[in-house]
Amino acid sequence: MDVRKELIKKIYEFLKQNGFNVSEPDLYGLVTFDIVCRRDNEKYIIKVLYNIDTFSKLSVSSLLKMEKITGSIAVIIGEKTGTGALEDGVLYFRHGLPIFSFQTFKEYINGQKPYIYSAPGGFYVKIDGEKMREIRNSKNFSIGYISQKLGVSRRSISLYESGSSATIDIYLKLENILGDDISREVDISTLKENINVEEEDINDVFIKEVFKIINSFGYISEYISRNPFNGLSYDVQSFLMIGAFNNAEENSEKIMSIKKISDVLGDIPVIINRTYSTRENIYGCPVVNIRDLMNINDRDTFKKILVERL
Repeated sequence: MDVRKELIKKIYEFLKQNGFNVSEPDLYGLVTFDIVCRRDNEKYIIKVLYNIDTFSKLSVSSLLKMEKITGSIAVIIGEKTGTGALEDGVLYFRHGLPIFSFQTFKEYINGQKPYIYSAPGGFYVKIDGEKMREIRNSKNFSIGYISQKLGVSRRSISLYESGSSATIDIYLKLENILGDDISREVDISTLKENINVEEEDINDVFIKEVFKIINSFGYISEYISRNPFNGLSYDVQSFLMIGAFNNAEENSEKIMSIKKISDVLGDIPVIINRTYSTRENIYGCPVVNIRDLMNINDRDTFKKILVERL
């Protein structure tokens, strides 16, 4: 039994049951991600791994590009590391991306955000500094008294009241001293590392030519490898999912996948065909022949053609 595929199916069913529009699992052997889903304005790009230690930094740039352009949240869902199972209720990180166990992800989607996250040195809890200060003052506890009871410096107490995190053992002692829960939910965005998005080399001359032309219309294009599509092109109003093929009619499965992903993320799927074809639409994706693309002079004309062929 393929444990990862079984996990993907479980995640897919869970998302469907919770009101998400979900791309089908196994979209033409996706590598960068496994599932994209959307519920109103809530969008996720999900990579599923049984063992999160197999997650390669090579995949990070592609996920971060997609996250930024599509307004989604890129997450990893896994079951274990090399040292054992992922703890439920704990948020992990690899290469700057958040990692959930399936159970933690289900709780997150249902509004139960994690309070504990893993970082070098162990598990940490985010502290609600304002609440901590209010409780401390209401009990007439000085900073010095708290620091003495905890065995940490006064500066540490001040940092906690400014919203810094504490190791879980320190937090539990602090909670016991104050007699109340002073934790706060972990905000994924504030814990993400500043990862430099590495640019991928475009080795395919045809794809490079396609992006050069589209960029001349005023778009910014990002090449994203190892997917049914080749990249995303965007301006201030919208983004396009670009598939560039030597012969579009021979790539029906990839084009069908592009359409399914686009339906979830809300972009416009665009197929650029190198071989001349009279078809203007395949599986709901506008098709533009490269020669016709070369004769377009501006973005408005390009957008008009795409709308007409949707």
